[in-house]
Amino acid sequence: MATVSVGGDTPPSYEVEDDHSLPLYTCSVPSSECLLQTEPPRITNCPTCDWIFETKHMRINLGPRLWKLHTPSYGLNGRIEGTIRLSKDVETVTMTLEGRIRVTTISQRSTLSADTVLTLVSQTATIYDAQKAESSAEEDRPFSLTIPHETQFKEQFITLPPSHLSYHPLVSTEVNYTVKFHAKRKGKGLKKTESKTVRILYLPKSTPSEPPLYAIPRPSQGRDDTDLYHLYNRVKTIPLTPFHPDFGKSKSNESSLDNFTSRVFLSLPYPLCFSSGQIIPFTMSLAFPDDPFLALALRGNRIELFRRLNVWKKGSSEVLQRDDIVSSSALKFGREYSEGVWLLRGDIKAGDQGKEVSWILDGVAEVQYVLRVILRPSINLLGSVPCFKHEEVVKITTDSWGILDRELSSMGGTPTPAIGLAANVRQTK
Repeated sequence: MATVSVGGDTPPSYEVEDDHSLPLYTCSVPSSECLLQTEPPRITNCPTCDWIFETKHMRINLGPRLWKLHTPSYGLNGRIEGTIRLSKDVETVTMTLEGRIRVTTISQRSTLSADTVLTLVSQTATIYDAQKAESSAEEDRPFSLTIPHETQFKEQFITLPPSHLSYHPLVSTEVNYTVKFHAKRKGKGLKKTESKTVRILYLPKSTPSEPPLYAIPRPSQGRDDTDLYHLYNRVKTIPLTPFHPDFGKSKSNESSLDNFTSRVFLSLPYPLCFSSGQIIPFTMSLAFPDDPFLALALRGNRIELFRRLNVWKKGSSEVLQRDDIVSSSALKFGREYSEGVWLLRGDIKAGDQGKEVSWILDGVAEVQYVLRVILRPSINLLGSVPCFKHEEVVKITTDSWGILDRELSSMGGTPTPAIGLAANVRQTK
């Protein structure tokens, strides 16, 4: 066994026993070891590796081309930073961040369109002043401007929505962000000006406030049948509304729909906030102890998650709605707890991971997600046995619980952009 002796500042000396030889050292890597690769230094200040924008008197560098997107992109608390190089005659340069929403609606009775254009955020900072500068304008000068998480809009504070673009029949909606660099130059007479506007993507991450509930708990066998749908506080239970479809068979002696209220229930995890791509569990409770046949008859079902765009028409309280199906599902299995009392289970996926998010600008536009549940009997029973339906608005975040807190801690308060949201924006240059 090797012993070590240390004396003063000299390196330690080793004495090796004859029956314990030192390991052999070699340049090759055994299967039980790994080779640490050194990353070559990143090339900077070139058009293919950095976001560079030029005018006659300005050269703006917004940093490395990350994320493989078509334009500079920033996340929650994102800092728009880089360097700027100027010609000698530039006196001042300002940098302005501006966010706008544009809603265009077209009347069905005419080709006339109505545009609503509103400013969401506008911040300006002076990034160069020749009178205060300590170095030449021709040197690379750093700048930085932070995108605010919240801003004042229509006399109330709101969370800034992400970059967004959607087209639907008769309505389109766009949320866009730009950074404008404005330079003033010396000259005879009036001062000359020059500007460069760069479109950016704002893709903030969001997460639920509580950890997810992966399954609706099973009711206790010892409880009363009528308590089947009353679960604990992490579950929200909603009664479905009975109705007869327009094409159903009308019968004069059909039972009143009042007899079918509080018979079918939908249970969802609470709060109704889920991450994009998450599997959302749900249960359907059917309580027909007085007529067990109805519980067996109601087995036709349709469960869908919609992305709903709500747009308020300019100068009106009328709301235009456009729905796109995100995902669909069906009840997978069930169990009868007593005669006529069934608990049916299923789940539905909240779209693709990282690509969905809820946001709202009250009175202007909103993207919300709606879970629609329809339960119906067989065709020959339509008109005699009602259908049941319900729509429940749920909130969708870009990322799962805990991810944002970890990124805020590990990355100095600036998480990476929600790259998946870029799919909701058309490529523009």
